[in-house]
Amino acid sequence: MGSRRLLTALAAVCALTLTGTVTGVGAGPAAGSSVRGAAGSGATTESYEVHYVRTVGDAVIRVEIWRDTRYDDTGQPVILTYSPYNSLSEPDPARDTVGERYVPEGYARAVADVLGTRGSTGCWDYGGPKEQQSGVDVAKWLADRDWSSGKVAMIGGSYNGTTASMVAARGDDVPELKAIVPISAISRWYGYAYGDGVRYFLNSDVPSDEGFDTPLAFDVGFAKTVAADPMGQHFADTARDRAAECDALAHTEEGYNRNPDYDRFWVKRDYRRHADDFRAAVLLAHGWQDYNVKQQEGTELFRALPVDDRSTPRVEGVPFKLMYLTQGSHSGGTRGERWLPLLDRFLAHTLMGVDNGVRRAGPVITEGASSDGPTAFRTEADYPLPSTDPTTLWLRSNQRGVGALAGRPDRTGGANTGSYVETGTSTEEVGSASNLPYVSPPLTRATRLVGSAKLHAVVRMQNPTMHLTPVLVDIAPDGSRQTVERGFLHVDYRNGLDETEPAPGEWVRATVELLPQDYTFARGHRVGLQVQSSNTVWAVPGNPGTVDLAEGRVAGATPVGSRLVLPTIG
Repeated sequence: MGSRRLLTALAAVCALTLTGTVTGVGAGPAAGSSVRGAAGSGATTESYEVHYVRTVGDAVIRVEIWRDTRYDDTGQPVILTYSPYNSLSEPDPARDTVGERYVPEGYARAVADVLGTRGSTGCWDYGGPKEQQSGVDVAKWLADRDWSSGKVAMIGGSYNGTTASMVAARGDDVPELKAIVPISAISRWYGYAYGDGVRYFLNSDVPSDEGFDTPLAFDVGFAKTVAADPMGQHFADTARDRAAECDALAHTEEGYNRNPDYDRFWVKRDYRRHADDFRAAVLLAHGWQDYNVKQQEGTELFRALPVDDRSTPRVEGVPFKLMYLTQGSHSGGTRGERWLPLLDRFLAHTLMGVDNGVRRAGPVITEGASSDGPTAFRTEADYPLPSTDPTTLWLRSNQRGVGALAGRPDRTGGANTGSYVETGTSTEEVGSASNLPYVSPPLTRATRLVGSAKLHAVVRMQNPTMHLTPVLVDIAPDGSRQTVERGFLHVDYRNGLDETEPAPGEWVRATVELLPQDYTFARGHRVGLQVQSSNTVWAVPGNPGTVDLAEGRVAGATPVGSRLVLPTIG
C-alpha cells in the first residue's frame, strides 16, 4: 500500500480499479454541496455532484457522486469507494472505470476522501476509530438521498478496500451496507506492518510493491493533500487542518518498532477481531504474490467470517462470502477473465436483488502456481481446502552439510543440534553461512500445497530480540530453486503478541506460520527449507548472535526435535 517515493511512486501502486489497469488502500446533513452539471455535450441526464458530510469531531468528508438521473425514480444503489488517494484522480475521481461500467446500468458511483485527506477536514487516523466512524457516516448519508435505493456497496483495492472492511466491521451500526469488495486489502493493521513482531521492509520480487513507508508516506504525504479547487466550500478548513501535526508521532512510534506489542493502538485497528459483526455480503480478492498487503490479510479474514444460518432467527454473520485468489501481486488481485462477470453478478444480486446464482459461485476461486508458472483457476469448497492433509517432515542432520526433511524424527540422542551465527545480513540467496538448509527426498508424485506451512522449532537464541525467518523452496532436479513461502517471527513473541518474553540462552518452542500459497511441487522435485534469522531484503533484522536448532532428541529440551508441517494434497 505504500511506496518508496511518497506521492509519485504511490500513484503506481495504490490506484486500484477493477479492469486491471490501475490499483491502489451519525451521518449528519450535508455541510454543503455543489453540482457541476452534466458531462458531455448535450447530456441532460448525467449528474456529477460534490457534497460535504459532517462526521466525528465536527469534521466534514468530501463526497463526489456521479449518476444518471433517469434511474432516480426507481432508486439507485450506490457503489462507494472511501479513499485517501483521490488527489491522484483529479478533477473528478468518481469518473473512473467503476463508474463507467456501472453508472449506465443504474448504479450511482460515489467516491469520498478519507478523513484528513484531500477535500476532507480533520486528521488522518491510520485506520483508527475516527476513520471508521467517518466511513459509517458517509455510507448512511448516501443511503438516505432522495434518489437512493438505500443500499450501499463499498469497493476498492489496497487502502480503498481496507476502508470497506473497516466499515463492514461496524455491523449493525450500518445496515445500509449490503456488500463489500475488499481487494488486496488490510484486515488488521498490525499484520500489514509486522509479521508476528518482525517489521516488514522491502522485497526482491517487486521492490516498489511494499509498504515500509506507511505510515510515513501518509503523515507527510496524502494526509497533507488538499482538493484542487481552491474556491471549494471547505478549502480553507482543509488547509488549516493539514498544517496540524495530528498524531504523526504516535503513528511513527507504533509503525516502526523493534519490539511492537499488540497494544490498544493495534486492537482499535483490527477489523478481523470483529468478523462476527460483519453483516454485508463479501467478495474478497487478493493476489497470492502480494507482498505489500500480505496475502494472509485476505485469507485470514475470509476464514474468520461466519456465514449466517438462514434457518435460525438470529443473524450469525454475513449472508454469503466469496474469495477470488490469483497469482498476481499487489496490482493483480483481480486478473483473469472470470473476475468482472463475477463482480457484475455479485453487485446485481446484493444491490439489485437479481437471483443469478452468485451465492453458489465458489466460495473459493483460486489460481495456483508451479515451477512452470500459474496453473488454471479452480473452484474449491472452502479455505483451508477440506481436501488438505498435514504432511509432517522432521528436521534431521546428516554428514554432508545439508540437513534432511525426513518422515521420522531422530530419537537417538546423538549430535542433534544445528547451529549458525546470525549476523543480520542473511537473505533468501542460497549459500549464506547464516542459515541451516534442509532437503526432502525427491517427490514420487505431484504434490499441491494450499495454505500456510508451519515450522515448529525448538531453538536456543543467544540474545533477546532475535528472529526466525524460514523460507520454503522448490528444488528442481537440476538444482535450481524457487521460493514458495516465507515466514517471520520475532522469537520473543513466540507465546503471543501482547508482550515480549525474552529467554536468551534457554531452549524454547517457537512456531512460525509461513505466508500462505497455492503451489504444486512437480514429481521428482524436492522440498527445501532454509532456517535463518534474518531475511534482510524482506524485513528489518533483529539482533545478531548464535542460534541453536534441535534436529532430533536434545536432552532437557525435546524428545523429537523440530518439524515442518505442510498443508498438502497428493
